[in-house]
Amino acid sequence: MYLLPFKEMTFFKVRYLLISFILFFVAILVFVISGLANGLSMNNASAIINMPVHSIYLQKSAEGRIDRSHFTLDLEKLTAKSETQPIGIQMGAISKGNSEEKLDITFMAVKPGSFLKPDRKSLETNGGNSVLLDRSLSETIKKGMIVKDARSGISLKVVGFLDDQTFSHTPVALISLDTWEELAGGSNKSEYNGIAINKVDLGLEKSITSLYKDGEWVKKDQVVKGIPGYSAEQNSLYMMLSFLIVIAMFVLAAFFYIMTIQKTAQFGILKAIGAKSSQLVKSTIFQVIMLSIVSIAAAVAFTKGFMSILPDDIPFIFDFVQMAKFSGLLFIVSIFGSLLSVFNIVKADPIQAMGRVE
Repeated sequence: MYLLPFKEMTFFKVRYLLISFILFFVAILVFVISGLANGLSMNNASAIINMPVHSIYLQKSAEGRIDRSHFTLDLEKLTAKSETQPIGIQMGAISKGNSEEKLDITFMAVKPGSFLKPDRKSLETNGGNSVLLDRSLSETIKKGMIVKDARSGISLKVVGFLDDQTFSHTPVALISLDTWEELAGGSNKSEYNGIAINKVDLGLEKSITSLYKDGEWVKKDQVVKGIPGYSAEQNSLYMMLSFLIVIAMFVLAAFFYIMTIQKTAQFGILKAIGAKSSQLVKSTIFQVIMLSIVSIAAAVAFTKGFMSILPDDIPFIFDFVQMAKFSGLLFIVSIFGSLLSVFNIVKADPIQAMGRVE
């Protein structure tokens, strides 16, 4: 009786392979969409996600959107404490030397050597109008090249590249506060988008609030959600994932329900020779567990291999933790889907089965 689920699966190979393939392909869809959701999330907001900040002070009227917030700041007073740092963010474009071809970027201004700077050396040691670019631009722009701001025409020397620094699906061009003011046309014309702190400090928050009115402190995850298009993208993709998981549950439930209807006579005969309903239910659920583990594991392996052949311009991130969560969710859904067939197993009548001619 203990070998019954294995014997049945080996005897009806095609039937169980079809069910495995269905779960396999549904799991692939879930994992691929999950990877794309992670990739788009990082491509849209990695500069803020990777920024070591606790919260950012933004204008109330900006409604949590850092690109809409603008402050005129006293830099000497503000940067006197290393825990508070200004942030400047502005969409723009650059061109290579005298080339007319423009590349969309997002200028991000930080103080060299502060906790906001991903690389604490390049801008600090080179000084002047230097710039650090996201590595996605390294194929078209090389280190040491001179690029020009398309709006002001000011030249910037590329002194290095940074990993995972994008904002609103554009590469970040990291510059110093001095360069930011020069691009704006002078210190009296420059504005900053927010003030960042790197730790929880209520006293520091109150002092900033009293110094600059009409603002509010916004946690980093809320700033990320406020980036244009971020929430819409993520909500759409996760809505698709939710529907896929629900569809998987109904499809698997339908398949196992039909299979148990087809095996009603066999269940009745097994009961007639002494098998208990609980044993038959356990046997069926064990089959589901085996099929789910094999199919989901194969889907994870396929998704990992699929990631390696994707072009670089398609953002895709294989997150083991998230894949494990979705794998567990698909496994639970598979078990719940198979429980519908338990009713047919329990109601199988040994007397009817013994009198049935096949």
